[in-house]
Amino acid sequence: MAKRITTLILVAIMAFALVSCNNNTDPTESVMPSFVVSTDEEWPSEYFGSEVLPKIENGNTNYYKFYDQVLRIYVYNVDDEAFLKYIETLKRTGYKDITIETKEAFVGSLDQYDLVINRDADTQRMVIELTTPLTWPKEGYITMLSAPAGAKIIQIIGESNNITVVTEDIGKQEFDLYTADAIAIGFSTILVTSETVFVAENNDYILTIVRQPEKNTMDIGIYEKN
Repeated sequence: MAKRITTLILVAIMAFALVSCNNNTDPTESVMPSFVVSTDEEWPSEYFGSEVLPKIENGNTNYYKFYDQVLRIYVYNVDDEAFLKYIETLKRTGYKDITIETKEAFVGSLDQYDLVINRDADTQRMVIELTTPLTWPKEGYITMLSAPAGAKIIQIIGESNNITVVTEDIGKQEFDLYTADAIAIGFSTILVTSETVFVAENNDYILTIVRQPEKNTMDIGIYEKN
């Protein structure tokens, strides 16, 4: 039993060592497709970020993809007039800080959202890409936990039931409260505990929480037991 626990601790700490090395990487490197749908006319109104992205009046939306941080839509049969009209719609919606505005491209922002649109004049295909703030995962066992209060999610690594979420704006008090909440929901077999590291398990999963005071971040990960 002692050997098994030691192995679990080493696996958890090694996994988070790798995560810590990745904390300085571009968050978009971990973005992976999570949903792909083929449609005829549907607009992805149910996805995060779509509320700030008006539907184009002309053109055919053949399919769209949803990423953790990027909402990407492909629209076909968009002529010059339809494209320019859509840009005016975006401006009325509130997009500003416009750095590119032509018959083939548009780059602007709205609050925390960044929008890039490219259109091929020959094929009349338009690609809309909206970069959205990261949100707490909505699938997998990480959903047993909630996002730390007041924290900003800066990176998501992995997927499903083997995932790490990196958050910032975390102090010692928030770290202590979060680990207490983890114990309360069932991660009560504690393997490691200190001022900056918490490793515990329930019947099926290992939970590791690592706080990095010098970066004011906290890594939260859940991994399946082998």
